[in-house]
Amino acid sequence: MRGRPWSWITGRPRLVDGFLVAITLVPGLLTILVGGEGRLGAPLLALAIVLVGLKSIPLWWRRHAPLAVVAIVAAAVLVSDSLGVAQSASDGAIILAVYAVSAYGGGGARMWVLVLVAFVTVATFGSALFAVTNLRESPLTLGPPALVAWVVGDFMRSRRQAMADLVARHRMEREQAAEDERLRIARELHDVVAHNVSLIAIQAGAARMSGDSSGSALASIEGTARDTLAELNRLLGVLRKDPEGAAREPQPGLSQVDGLIQPARDAGLDVAVKVSGDVRPLPAALDLSAYRIVQEAITNVLKHANASRVEVVIDYQPEAMVLTVTDNGAGPMQTAEGSSGHGLIGMRERVELFGGELGAGSSSLGGFTVRARLPVT
Repeated sequence: MRGRPWSWITGRPRLVDGFLVAITLVPGLLTILVGGEGRLGAPLLALAIVLVGLKSIPLWWRRHAPLAVVAIVAAAVLVSDSLGVAQSASDGAIILAVYAVSAYGGGGARMWVLVLVAFVTVATFGSALFAVTNLRESPLTLGPPALVAWVVGDFMRSRRQAMADLVARHRMEREQAAEDERLRIARELHDVVAHNVSLIAIQAGAARMSGDSSGSALASIEGTARDTLAELNRLLGVLRKDPEGAAREPQPGLSQVDGLIQPARDAGLDVAVKVSGDVRPLPAALDLSAYRIVQEAITNVLKHANASRVEVVIDYQPEAMVLTVTDNGAGPMQTAEGSSGHGLIGMRERVELFGGELGAGSSSLGGFTVRARLPVT
């Protein structure tokens, strides 16, 4: 058996309900059958047995119909008291029924039962104190415990609701984390595949147009293809939930920007990189996003700009990292806000993740400029 005994018991509600029926039914029947034959006539004895059943057996449905159960049990207790056949063991079922209403009943029913139990308890004590009526002792002994049972049931209800809210919140957090991870992987796949496949296509096209099928051109295409496969394998390792496989290679960052632009240079693009400011290590997530933004900007140049020159400026400012990628091509007139392409959307999502700003559009002098500002905290 795993877990605490209490957890094992509460995990079997029908067993608990059956146990409560048994501990109220059996003692009540024994009281009548063992000692009631001599002082009760046969009709009254049969009625007493029926009343014991009405007080005990309904507890089996206390979770599903608590209000009906408390009404039946209370009526049986009152009838038993009025006929003088009350059994203290089975009369305790009213305490369990009141608890059930407090723990499982609706808001209105719970409050009505609380008011009624409190009123009966106060009225009974007042009557006994001033000798107004000659009541039997059952209402006196059952009232206060019933009030305590209501309070305990209310506490258990609140605790159960708090646990349900906690579980729901954790489930939502897990689902949100999974969704964020899917979006991150989708961005990674787009950036890797779009960039490297664009390079392969441009390199192959350049070699075909120039008639150059030398080993250097093929080696460049082969290297880009291998890099693409390596990146895809890393991301697929994450999707397979293989942490060891996913962590075999570190995430790329701005320190590898030279390796990022080398294939573009091999494809015939004149790429210049300028670094300014106080060069320093960046948080891993921000470093990766900056690398991917530069990668996507160069990919867009290769796919759309028909440019011959690109300038990449990496500016380490005191409170931010500013990336500027400018080409001299004739790219489409679009902005980061109005673009429906996945590239600029992915860049904007990465920038917004850090509370940064992204601007992209054609300049008055021609060409296309992407400028991303990523705050560094």
